[in-house]
Amino acid sequence: MRILLPLFLIFAPLLKADSFAAKTKPLFEKYCVSCHGEEKQKGGIALHDLNTIEDAFKKHGLLESVIDQVQHEEMPPDDEQSLPTQSERKQLIDALSEVQERIESGDIPQRAGRTTLRRLNRTEYHYTVRDLFGIDFNPSKDFPADGAGGEGFDNMADALFSTPTLLEKYLSAAQEIITAIYNDPKLKRRVIFQTPEKPEQARTIAEKVLSFHATLAYRRRLSEEDLLPLLTAFDRAMEEDPNFEKALRAPLTALLINPRFLFRAEHDEAGKEEWPLNDFELAARLSYFLWSSMPDQELFRVADSGKLRDPEILRAQVLRMIKSPKASALSHHFAGQWLGFDKMVDKVEPDKNRFPSFDLELRKAMYNESAEFFSHLVRENRPITDLIDSDYTFVNARLAEHYGLSAPPRGRAMQKITLTDKNRGGVLGMGSILTATSHSLRTSPVLRGVWILDTLIGDPAPPPPQDAGELPADDSNTQGLTFREQLAKHRERPSCAGCHSRIDPLGFSLENFDAIGRWRTKDVNGQLIDSTATLPGDIEFSTPQELKNLIMAAKEKFARNLTRKLIAYATGRSLEYYDEAVVSKIVAKTSQSGLKMQDLLLEVIESRPFLNRSATR
Repeated sequence: MRILLPLFLIFAPLLKADSFAAKTKPLFEKYCVSCHGEEKQKGGIALHDLNTIEDAFKKHGLLESVIDQVQHEEMPPDDEQSLPTQSERKQLIDALSEVQERIESGDIPQRAGRTTLRRLNRTEYHYTVRDLFGIDFNPSKDFPADGAGGEGFDNMADALFSTPTLLEKYLSAAQEIITAIYNDPKLKRRVIFQTPEKPEQARTIAEKVLSFHATLAYRRRLSEEDLLPLLTAFDRAMEEDPNFEKALRAPLTALLINPRFLFRAEHDEAGKEEWPLNDFELAARLSYFLWSSMPDQELFRVADSGKLRDPEILRAQVLRMIKSPKASALSHHFAGQWLGFDKMVDKVEPDKNRFPSFDLELRKAMYNESAEFFSHLVRENRPITDLIDSDYTFVNARLAEHYGLSAPPRGRAMQKITLTDKNRGGVLGMGSILTATSHSLRTSPVLRGVWILDTLIGDPAPPPPQDAGELPADDSNTQGLTFREQLAKHRERPSCAGCHSRIDPLGFSLENFDAIGRWRTKDVNGQLIDSTATLPGDIEFSTPQELKNLIMAAKEKFARNLTRKLIAYATGRSLEYYDEAVVSKIVAKTSQSGLKMQDLLLEVIESRPFLNRSATR
């Protein structure tokens, strides 16, 4: 017995894995792998490699979609010669659901996760040099664009590559910044805050000036190794020309191209599986999460005291930082990328002839409505469900006129107003979202439906098959068919029908909003808008308000998705299966107090993946 028990413990995980494979592998091979296997992967979905429960853990995001489609008999498609019996469907659903339940409950090995070395993205670089030296221009405007990582954000470590072109841009930007400082007497006095009265004091005072700025720039206590190259550059400059202020140009420039400034590194601890971030690393995570910038002197002071990890002190710092105007960065750069209203800056281009009223002023107002709305949620600790449905928004005179509001405010400033039209409140009634999910000449029920599933619910539809075909770009010439009828014809393809049955109804219910977010009762051809919709399960609805009611009924899925996005943005990495238990815990806790925005942010910041670092991913 003493021998058998350890052997059982060793092989228990394998028995679980075999049990999972025994229940699922034959069904996948019989019904699925011909289209989703090693040779062919329709929609980019592969199921042939789910050989163990560990494989299933790693593909947990896919499993939820598989469960849903098998449950609603969308997959396998009806045109297949062999279809699973109800008993087989139940067997597969039960096995996959068990995996999901284990992940969400935390009945799996847990760890904090690991973020790789991360450079400052363009926004972070801009805001950091602004706060470091007080410059009022954007020196990163010519940097190459940062690609979005797996979670859709441009601050994901794995997507922040460094190229020779970018390194050249860093040098040019550093020179531009230092030149601007030296050309502005006020700014120059702020940066070179002390000068020597005697020549022999020059190096001592240079060390004081450089130590101050380098400590802030490197976001930690300075070591002799950190300071030596800067002082060496100062010494060489003084040898060439003993002008104190001129001699500081070289080390100040060098500081801005130093990897300690350009990259955010977090320490490893040999021999450990997991360890807490030190206070300076935590301060940097906190400030780049909430501000997209470096810690301020108050946060540095607390980090230097070694007390930032104290729960009460950490919470006080978070609440202080949320009150700062710099917290608007969370709205612009987290919410803007997550919800997609950042496309209003330079990606959305409605046709000028079809929509002549869409101008730069309206574009800015739409963007500002969404940004101010999200900032309000954070600042006032409003429920996150306000994003789905609310009785208020922020408009100026131009946007109010566009929406046809009966009592519009005056002026260009955004003002909070009460809404009486229940179809308009929340992000689904915002011009920025409605325009960003339309084509240049027409609305797109497909884009809007995909956006709801992916962005709000976190249940993305698979990409369309290669033979899906294209819908007309213009809905003014539909050969006697309404655009809805053309879309129905498109959906007759068996490979398209399953996904479109989930996607299109969501978009149909928003058809009264045109391609730039105005309410309409007729389409461009003068035909009455048909916004009736039916989801699988005979769920019928027809207005934006009824759609919002459905999403509110699934608000836990919405809360889980927003929590995942916040953790990803805050840590700079894609989420793994072991993060799902953290998500469940945060949603459960914040649900008790009404899913308030500040509460959610605090829970994310106090979570295991935010406060700690693992040896492996």
